[in-house]
Amino acid sequence: MGAWDLLATWFGAGVSIAEFWAGALLVPGVSLLTALVVNVVGHIIGNALMGLVAVEGFVVGVPTMVLTRRPLGVRGSYIPSALNYLQLIGWTAVMNVVGARAIDEVLSALGYPSNVQLWIVAVGALNTLWALAGPRRWGWLEKVSAVLLITLVAWLTAATVSTAGGIDWGVGSGNLPPLLALDLVVAMPVSWLPLVADYSRLCRGGAFWATFVGYLASSSLFYFIGGYTNAYLGLADPISIIATYGLGIPAMAIVVLSTTTTAFLDIYSAAVSFKNLKPSEPIDRQILVVGAAGTALALVFPVEEYEWFLLLIGGAFVPLAAIMITDYYLVTRGRYDVEELLGGRAAPIRASGITAWALGFTTYILTSTYTPWLGSTIPSLIATSTIYYTLSKLGREAPQDLAPYKPYKAIQTQAREAKLTALNTTSSTDTKR
Repeated sequence: MGAWDLLATWFGAGVSIAEFWAGALLVPGVSLLTALVVNVVGHIIGNALMGLVAVEGFVVGVPTMVLTRRPLGVRGSYIPSALNYLQLIGWTAVMNVVGARAIDEVLSALGYPSNVQLWIVAVGALNTLWALAGPRRWGWLEKVSAVLLITLVAWLTAATVSTAGGIDWGVGSGNLPPLLALDLVVAMPVSWLPLVADYSRLCRGGAFWATFVGYLASSSLFYFIGGYTNAYLGLADPISIIATYGLGIPAMAIVVLSTTTTAFLDIYSAAVSFKNLKPSEPIDRQILVVGAAGTALALVFPVEEYEWFLLLIGGAFVPLAAIMITDYYLVTRGRYDVEELLGGRAAPIRASGITAWALGFTTYILTSTYTPWLGSTIPSLIATSTIYYTLSKLGREAPQDLAPYKPYKAIQTQAREAKLTALNTTSSTDTKR
């Protein structure tokens, strides 16, 4: 993948009705102006975390869950792998529900009988089949889906502005603490963090900026539009908004396509995460398992709990991000040994990582429950990073068997040359064949 391919992948992931839906949770809880500020700041924080881990994947050349073997240990990495596996099944279910509702709303308006469960099964099968197609066939779908969904949402926004007669930045009740709103924003990019290196390891350069800019541009836009339309139309569900404007089958097709561009990333990366638990497991078989599980969950998924789903994701993966970034950039200074990570020489359990993660998760949950005005993201990041760094230094866990230190530019150049050499070798072999 080139940098533009990686940027298109993450831009397409953010061009999603799920972001629209999450943005609607902010307003009228906060004013539209506050929602805009929280939206921008939250996405900058969340996407910076994504970008830093993307660099790790690019330099080291392994998926995210394999990277966690260094700070958590091999067996310790099974915990985030299992959690990521479960959250991706949950996201697959959310996207299946979104696509199915779009089909059902439009067809019901045209006089056909309602049957959401049938459409959940159909959308789930479509998403699973596309995940089976593999990364090489994803690029064109991302670009087409992004253009179509942006066009649809631009039309929705223009129609809402026309209906409302403009934008009142003060609209909103203000009963949602701004820092708690920030948590709901950060949770979205952080939900992608456990799989960000799965894709940056495949790129030839620009890992940080392609990831940061790609997802920030699309996700923040959809968050804001979701909040804006909810503030004026009183409809948090984007499918209801589409039905209200009577956009019909073209809009339905665009929504279903957009769910596919997000859901197949969830399904594919869940399968990759499972391989950290069981390396011999075939990717294709796990894609089928995850696709079936996401479809089954969608049949009973309580979409009303979407807000709590986001907060739980933040509780699990914000402190994990803090540990991964602290370990790579501060404790080891990038001296990761691939043979150690993949060859079984990494420690089975690293107490410092597991302890810091548990305390970071506890900090996140306690602050969101008892001091929501304080928010949970910033306290959890600070607490987790401080605890992990302190425990690592006290336990002398910056290991003596790490690869020799090299400046980042030297590592980046070496990694790019190695990937280009491998690519040229493959092309030469294919030509001979």
